[in-house]
Amino acid sequence: MSLQLAAPPTDDLGAFGRFCGALTLENGSPMALEEFQREMLSRHFAGAIETLIVIPKKNGKSTLLAALALYHLIVTPDAECVIGAASRDQATILYDQAAGFIRRTPGLSSRIDVKRGYREIRSRRDSGRVRVLAADVDTADGVIPTLALVDELHRHKSAGLYGVFRDGLGPRSGRMITISTAGEHEMSALGLMRAAALALPNIKRTGALVRALSADGAYAMYEWALSKDDDLDDMRMVKRANPASWQTLQALSARHDSPSMLPWQWARFACGVWVGSEDWWIAGEDWHKLAVDDELREGDTVTLGFDGSRVGDATALVACRVDDGLIEPLAVWEAPDNLPKWEVPANEVDAVLARAMERFKVVRAYFDPPLWRSEIDSWAREFGDRVIERFETSRTKMFGAVERFRTDVATERLHHTGDATLTRHVLNAQMRETRGGYLLAKDRPGSKHKIDAAVAAVLAYEARSVVLSAGGNRSRVPVSWN
Repeated sequence: MSLQLAAPPTDDLGAFGRFCGALTLENGSPMALEEFQREMLSRHFAGAIETLIVIPKKNGKSTLLAALALYHLIVTPDAECVIGAASRDQATILYDQAAGFIRRTPGLSSRIDVKRGYREIRSRRDSGRVRVLAADVDTADGVIPTLALVDELHRHKSAGLYGVFRDGLGPRSGRMITISTAGEHEMSALGLMRAAALALPNIKRTGALVRALSADGAYAMYEWALSKDDDLDDMRMVKRANPASWQTLQALSARHDSPSMLPWQWARFACGVWVGSEDWWIAGEDWHKLAVDDELREGDTVTLGFDGSRVGDATALVACRVDDGLIEPLAVWEAPDNLPKWEVPANEVDAVLARAMERFKVVRAYFDPPLWRSEIDSWAREFGDRVIERFETSRTKMFGAVERFRTDVATERLHHTGDATLTRHVLNAQMRETRGGYLLAKDRPGSKHKIDAAVAAVLAYEARSVVLSAGGNRSRVPVSWN
């Protein structure tokens, strides 16, 4: 399809939709402006000066901004369109999207010229241009945009670039649009802007979409998001916050089930929930760098930690080598998602524990919870009550255990074998603040994200700490790894 526009071109939503239909996407198909995209741009084309759009990733934000920038360049005499990105890499994505449209779309290059050396796209008709700026306020000073597009505001360290663009909007009905995914915390630049929008007089909620409009219509916000109380593992629920047609239940499930997808990433980037990695107990990069190419060996002196349930959820037995703090799960039993009434095989737990007692010199073992009280008493009689102990998880005891474990992760005083299941449980766990300290918890009640192996690892490591304290100065224990 050759690019066709009315002469003279009109700056309205209908014309923009037709313009998009003439653009060629990377897969060779025409770009179709979807209904949710028409919704998010409706107030902009109706004259709103500022539009804020908050929507999960993979709903076509960068593609839409690139198309809108090119359209504005064509329909606006002497256009000064600036796209603000948080980093040079993000700026390059947008620039390449726009340049790709020009390269692939018949007839577009006769109207627009790509100046790669200048990182600009220019009109062949007049002095109009599109340029992409990284979030550097100094270089943006003096900009007088006819259209300012701010991409991924949640990544910007401050609202400085946004303020420069807003205050410099040109006298010819200059406007701006900000599109971003949810941020880490509500005191960020994006969070404060969103809070102000939610305080506007005209608020309308439809499913996962919130529309906010100022009394004079000059400011509008559209946000697609779930809440922390929603079931973020229900793909039909998640689909409500992902209106793009290509975000099918199958596509969402594939993202959700990826081994590299962390719960906080899924909540924030796929569901629009305002949460940051700091809300989780341990950052993924901090945990991954503690993995070593080692394992427990016959005869090692170890401590054990045990945590779990009877029905559903998960149960884990984890060992920690006393000499150097190497953590390795001995067994983790997890309930299949489709069997909510699945019961932990108590005979297997008994067998794994007996085998651990044969393989290693177990000097202390902390067991929880009360659901296994009779078995714990039986194991104590069999293996010795000075070794097998109930770890009555009072808040005070658990506060100390969690904080010691977390501190030693940060200072790299412990290591682990890189077991995938243990890693998943550790990265699933969140810190829950209570009076006096922090406890480990799931991201929400009833969550399918299991954390029992993480709790068992804390108990095993805490047992090691007690053994070292009883045996002398902890600093004498080697902790270096080569």
